[in-house]
Amino acid sequence: MSSPRSSGLVYDLIARVMELSRDDYALLFHSSLVNWEFNRAASRMLYSRVVVSPHFKPVLNLRDTNPIPESSNFISASLPRNAQYVLSLEISGYISSRPPPRNMLYEMIASAIKTFVNLGSVRFVPKTYHEELFVNTLPALLDLHSLTELIVNASCSDDARAPLLVKLGGLRKLTLFNPGRAILQLLPDWLGRLSRTLVQLHLKNNCGSVTPGVLKSFIPHIKDNLRAFTLGLSYSLTDDDVFTFLGNLPHLERLNLRYYWQLKHPPRQPKLTSLRSFTAIYSRIHSKHDVREFSKWVRRAIAGSPRLEELRLTRGDDSDWSHTTAYDGLVDHIVAKHSETIRVLDFGAALVGVGKLKAVLKSCVRLEEVSVAADRSALTVFFANSSCMTRLRSASFQISNTKKAFRVDDADIAKMMQTGPPSLRRLSVNDVPWEAFWIVNTDDNTHLVVQHAEDQTPPWYRKTDV
Repeated sequence: MSSPRSSGLVYDLIARVMELSRDDYALLFHSSLVNWEFNRAASRMLYSRVVVSPHFKPVLNLRDTNPIPESSNFISASLPRNAQYVLSLEISGYISSRPPPRNMLYEMIASAIKTFVNLGSVRFVPKTYHEELFVNTLPALLDLHSLTELIVNASCSDDARAPLLVKLGGLRKLTLFNPGRAILQLLPDWLGRLSRTLVQLHLKNNCGSVTPGVLKSFIPHIKDNLRAFTLGLSYSLTDDDVFTFLGNLPHLERLNLRYYWQLKHPPRQPKLTSLRSFTAIYSRIHSKHDVREFSKWVRRAIAGSPRLEELRLTRGDDSDWSHTTAYDGLVDHIVAKHSETIRVLDFGAALVGVGKLKAVLKSCVRLEEVSVAADRSALTVFFANSSCMTRLRSASFQISNTKKAFRVDDADIAKMMQTGPPSLRRLSVNDVPWEAFWIVNTDDNTHLVVQHAEDQTPPWYRKTDV
């Protein structure tokens, strides 16, 4: 018969394994059926994140009175035995706009939050909703002493709800999607009350109501503690306005900015000496001139950041278009100024010449992740020049400028991963991912196996409810 101490040890080991498998929901589910020890450990992961995110339905079904999709874990997470495990709650997607009492989701959310005693993160960003969806929920949030992260859109920050929203205190991370005048007028005083705890402030997507005066009003409240900042698109702001504002944030480590072309360049560059990560978000770029101007803007933004570790270029639209001009000038800057510090170089769909890719592989020896678009010879260049990159864990390539759909054999991928960088565990080509992992054979010898990576999309984000 096992002792209480040995039982506790077994649970600790199981819990650690479950933590390593936190994104594999199928494995977690099957593990929860093994026994009570596995069930308890798996439940911690299964219900740590609760999401209600219905997919778009072109036709309203009046007979459907259940506001919770079958793919959501909300109902089971609300059970008394599971509520304690909930750390994050997300309400997103296409929530029914039907009013109560035909739609009781607003009451279900408020009731559940009262039982989620360890809830630390709330994300309320539905695309469609009834205006009273969170009318009972926001007051319930005021009683949550564990809440440290809040992510909301207009469903919580309009004229009717903004005054109640800004009563929340103790937040470390605050994200506002499409912030309007109602919330921006109250935001400076709110930031003042959060000044001791807030370390991240993110204003995302449409920030047209953010003016130079609004940014200036933030500075006294965030200059001492803010570590991460995001600013979406605002034509009311010039680069000079933004860079001047950023110059007042000496402790900033992570920065996301939305780019738009401006005729006048700022007279000074921000000296962000603490910056570790920069993400540039851009829309469609057509010509060589557009690429050159965008690259100059990125270089200006990071020129005063000698310890930059991550650079990401992200498209801010969903349209299907490809780059035709390489961002080689920006790559030259990275190799010349940041090769000794850069760990993540994510150009996404931005095109890089194979010669510049070779320079990156030879010079940026601390790279752990690289993602670029290039022509079909990129894989040959990567295979020939990456073996010395001892820290590289992930590589992704979008093969462009080919007449036919580009395909790569599994055997070629296996060879690259087995004989390439020793730490490489994930390789993706045109959004097809492979993964590598070690196994022990029956003769006790280890062997590196390469196979297609499993789709670990959470159930609530899959296109078809299960």
